[in-house]
Amino acid sequence: MTEPVQPQRSRPLEPEDIFPGPFAAFMLALAGLFAASFVASIAIASGLIERSSITAAMGVGYALGLGGMATLASQRVPQPHSLRLGLQGFSPQILGALLCLLPVVFLVSELDNYWKILMPITPEFEELREEMEALMKPDSPYALAETTTVALGIVPIVEGFFFFGVILQGLVDRLGRLRGLFLTAVLYSLVHFPASGAPGDTLVPLTTWLTLGALMGLARLASGSILPPILLATAFSAIHLAADLGRDSLPIPGFNAPGAHTSGTILIVALISVTLGVRQLWAEALERPFRLPIPEEVPKPTNDDDHSFFP
Repeated sequence: MTEPVQPQRSRPLEPEDIFPGPFAAFMLALAGLFAASFVASIAIASGLIERSSITAAMGVGYALGLGGMATLASQRVPQPHSLRLGLQGFSPQILGALLCLLPVVFLVSELDNYWKILMPITPEFEELREEMEALMKPDSPYALAETTTVALGIVPIVEGFFFFGVILQGLVDRLGRLRGLFLTAVLYSLVHFPASGAPGDTLVPLTTWLTLGALMGLARLASGSILPPILLATAFSAIHLAADLGRDSLPIPGFNAPGAHTSGTILIVALISVTLGVRQLWAEALERPFRLPIPEEVPKPTNDDDHSFFP
């Protein structure tokens, strides 16, 4: 006779069971940044991608470099994989809160305006920045489609899985919600180094990308899924792309048009909207457990009938 299959049990987590920890997460972020840059450089140097097509090279680097690193790292994440990595759907009840977060693009843009005043860049760095922006700017329908695919498709998906799927679950499990969320946002900002290298530009990741990374991580904690941070990243990129293309038809001083600052009315409305979204998402996050037990392996049932020809 065959023994009945026992239900799967779970045991408390031990520190060595949790992956990644803070140090491993930091090394993963650096390795992912290096892998993405290396693959993009190889793609250009080998002639597979034209030197002028930096956006395409970045897409290939993210997909193969950062995406490959995320896939390898995910194999170390303990069971249950779907819950820990956020590979599941989410409740439509948080869609309103996600929409409330979108005006944050005006707030981080205004912070950037203040950094420019406090730490003005030299003409040499300004010229270098303009050259980089010219290379990244789509100048044809094909280039626009290329930029749209990379900015709205490849980058949000790969970064969403890497940072808010693999890294966030480990850091939150070890450090708690707030510290894990903050450290994930810091690591997220590491892959968005300024291209110009200007002293003032080094502060942009600490405001823009740190803020966006924290909001996307909060959406992950509130929903239990990596889909909301991916959707937010796509929406943020879409807003910036639309603002850049439509600066002549819908100019907003201090955002996509010349001007020292954005209108105070826009900033106040944006601040209220983002605050409401954060409050709802945080309340949802507190209702979800941030620590999941690891199911114990149950021995396979044995067969007591020695004369049976079947296992």
